[in-house]
Amino acid sequence: MSVNVASKNSGSPPVFTRKQQPQLVAEKFAACPACGRPGKQNTTRLQVASPRGESSWAKCGDCGAYHLIGEYDCAIEAAHTVQMPWGQLRAGVRLNDFKKRMFNATLAGINKHASDAKTILDVGCSFGGFLLEARRQGYDGSGVDIVPEAVDYVKQQGFAAEECESLENCHLFSEQNPVDVLTVLDAHIYWPNQPAELAAAWRLIRPGGLLVMRVITKSHFVSIGRAIRPIAPKFGKLLIRRSVTDHRFCMPLKSLLHTIEACGFSIESVVPRDAQHSDESSIAVRSLFAIGQLSWKMLRCHLAPGAMIYARKPNA
Repeated sequence: MSVNVASKNSGSPPVFTRKQQPQLVAEKFAACPACGRPGKQNTTRLQVASPRGESSWAKCGDCGAYHLIGEYDCAIEAAHTVQMPWGQLRAGVRLNDFKKRMFNATLAGINKHASDAKTILDVGCSFGGFLLEARRQGYDGSGVDIVPEAVDYVKQQGFAAEECESLENCHLFSEQNPVDVLTVLDAHIYWPNQPAELAAAWRLIRPGGLLVMRVITKSHFVSIGRAIRPIAPKFGKLLIRRSVTDHRFCMPLKSLLHTIEACGFSIESVVPRDAQHSDESSIAVRSLFAIGQLSWKMLRCHLAPGAMIYARKPNA
């Protein structure tokens, strides 16, 4: 598979033909669903017990991401999501309150990097927690999600929202009617084809606009779990399970940054501490984010379980 990736300053997104795009999902090892590059010969395989059940995973020999093996079906993915806390109304609304720290940090970052922004499209908006916070701060927010109940709830709160399995099918914004800021908070790890979704996001964002991603980067924990499993099998298996949870891939931060840049964006900043969900998070989680913030700032070594990425679409 070939991908035409324009330079960061060319003003053009990467080009995927419709024939090429499904191959990233259907051909299990033809291309990595995390980075989009053809997979190198790699025998790394592992079985993971996750909320999806016993699942098979592989590791990309190029970007180092672990990814779920198998085809993607949006209806099955939506049915799975409604079984998880963030796919259910009561639990989803409680998570809105729990994540307010992260929402406000995101909005502070948007104000810093795009002070003139007025419109926000939240991808994977769930039950609208971020949109509510954005509205309180004066933004005009819209959302997309694959769960119909979540979309209906968001509409009831007065937002424009759309059930959408891919940004390629989004009708809320377009190249002719672009958005100022597109946010992807805890959603990219469910994309079956990350480069194609980033390319679609590029087209929806205005020139000079902002892409904001709250990313989960736990591939190093999966590697640690694999390393210690021979001597501590229960702990190793638990570490892998908690790192993977119900995601579709785990990607190293630097590989993800490279993929975002390859899709035409320029990285403005990476802030691990902005990705911490709550001050009520466990001591272990808060410690990991504190250590991760320090290690990234001083050594460009990423140790946190996540990070906030602020990336800009260059002006035409």
